[in-house]
Amino acid sequence: MSLFALSLVLAPATNHTHAAPISINVAKVVGALRPIAFAPAPSGSKILASMEDGSVRVIDCKTRETVRVLNRHAQPAYGLAWSPGGQLVATGDETARIWIENALTGQKIREYRTHKRGIQKLSFNEFGNLLISTGQDDQVNVYNLQDPKPKEQLVILGQGMNFYGATFNPESTRFFTVAMLNGGMREYDCMTGHVNKFFSDPNGQGMFDVTYSPSGGREVSAGRDGKAIVWDSKTCKRLGSLQGHQDWIIKTAISPNGRLIATSSTDRTVKVWDMYSMTKIADIPDQMSVGSPICFSADGTTLVSVNVDGSLQFNSITPVQPAAPVVAQVTSKKKRHGHA
Repeated sequence: MSLFALSLVLAPATNHTHAAPISINVAKVVGALRPIAFAPAPSGSKILASMEDGSVRVIDCKTRETVRVLNRHAQPAYGLAWSPGGQLVATGDETARIWIENALTGQKIREYRTHKRGIQKLSFNEFGNLLISTGQDDQVNVYNLQDPKPKEQLVILGQGMNFYGATFNPESTRFFTVAMLNGGMREYDCMTGHVNKFFSDPNGQGMFDVTYSPSGGREVSAGRDGKAIVWDSKTCKRLGSLQGHQDWIIKTAISPNGRLIATSSTDRTVKVWDMYSMTKIADIPDQMSVGSPICFSADGTTLVSVNVDGSLQFNSITPVQPAAPVVAQVTSKKKRHGHA
């Protein structure tokens, strides 16, 4: 008889050689909002944005309107993350407080204060049951969200390496990469605290951020030498270097389909690159002088940034760059019972 198995797979990506040309244009600037950090919802057109005044908003990139205002931090929140399932958001501020809140209601579920200095970045793992925080105190803390205690599960010390931008591999429940100013990057096992892989810094000037492609197969680092490097996550080999910024690269972001890379720099520009050809697609001038926060919406329609005046800027992407759709695939196996 036949046995059938149903599996979910990503539809094949578009042939990048024959893909349509991409244009990125300023769609709207909202002067009343002064963001300092962004995080995309796992699907759709919404993003999480924290403001200079400590407030946190859910903004719809489609309507370009605030749809929800969450709890206000006493100090600005530079660390933001939205859980893969969409139920939770995490925000971490300059007082080192981390809040876990219901994304729909804003109800605070948990609070942590385990760092000695402010929070620089937050990241959920694939299942959304673990959270990591990068602090300005040169350490990464790991939290088990299923444990009700307001304490970290593990502390990983930089010991002078100056940790920045720790980010979970989107395809992993336990491995994350962290950038270092006094080195390249390291991949850690968040359950043991052991180093699993090392990415060498080609110029020795250090890195400020790291972002994984949606598949987890590639990573992009933000270099203090003004270069962004594309890495193979498995082999730790450099696949290419994105050159064009005139100063430090502070932030990196990758589009939902994995094709576009955005980089922001203290040279007051945001640049957009093709992941596969390693060529520049667009320059966005007149951006925040300390390096604009950047974020792609999950529907692939928008890249948000902050301009030189500190205002929220919506940049439209044509054609849109959404994640590959998930499709059902049925496979069959025949079992023989003495004969066909």
